[in-house]
Amino acid sequence: MADKDLAEKYLESFSDVFADIYNVLLFRKEILLEEGLEEGPTESIYKVEENNLRNQFRDTVKLYKNGLYKVASFGIENESRIDKNMPIRIMGYDYAVYRAQIDRGEERKYPAITIVLNFSDTEWKSPNALFDILDVSPELRPYVNDYKIFVFNIAFLPEKVRKEFKSDFKIVADFFAEKRLGRYNPKEHPEAICHVEAVLNLLRVFTNDKTYVKIEKTVAERVKAGEVITMCTFAEEMTNKGIEIGEAQGIKIGEAQGIKIGEAKGIKIGEARGIAREKISVARNLLDLLTDEVIAEKVGLELATVKELREEVK
Repeated sequence: MADKDLAEKYLESFSDVFADIYNVLLFRKEILLEEGLEEGPTESIYKVEENNLRNQFRDTVKLYKNGLYKVASFGIENESRIDKNMPIRIMGYDYAVYRAQIDRGEERKYPAITIVLNFSDTEWKSPNALFDILDVSPELRPYVNDYKIFVFNIAFLPEKVRKEFKSDFKIVADFFAEKRLGRYNPKEHPEAICHVEAVLNLLRVFTNDKTYVKIEKTVAERVKAGEVITMCTFAEEMTNKGIEIGEAQGIKIGEAQGIKIGEAKGIKIGEARGIAREKISVARNLLDLLTDEVIAEKVGLELATVKELREEVK
């Protein structure tokens, strides 16, 4: 969970991505400009009973400035599961922004706005307001202040909305949405990746695929050489690395098998079996990234074998 939080926050730390998320999902038009954003405090200190002090941490916070004046504090909270207490948590985060302004004696106060990004494959339908979690009698309801929160389900964003993103978040949103539907194909997403390391790291932690770590160096070298990096680049490097590992392990298995049997044929049989096993392993790692047809073509397996693998994983 901590790795996922860090990966999400790393990508959102880039102002172009942060502004893009707010403009597309919340405002539905361009209001935030990346040059007006600066890093905001993600830790706040507050006092509890008996004068004890506690702290709370946010995921991503940025201040928006118009010249010398602070216009607003914008926050993003990332979730991988539905949190029924989220409205209360958001109240606490926003209150901390207002409390800090009071403590600093600021005459010109600015608003706090927080949105929630749900990265899970479960659609967040509730809670979306304080009333969703409070047991309030009809008599008291008119006197209790509700608190609305803004939650966006990334894996459920329609294609029309995803096309409006201008930053790397489009690549991420497409991946989550189409992966959930089981039809992600990198060939259909030729967009150049701007923050390569951040996107690569986010995909690594969410797919739990260690191959992303193994291709990090070669991808970095291609970036340094001035090459345009896309999701196809990732898929190509992952396939090459997987086959490379498979061939190396197949040879070792073949040699061991040949020695054991004591015949030259044993080496060939062992190599073939080892490579076949490793191709299966490579294909399994690519299930989250490619379609069955592309995996079969890239790895060199029968399409029926890849389809059987996908059914096993399901």
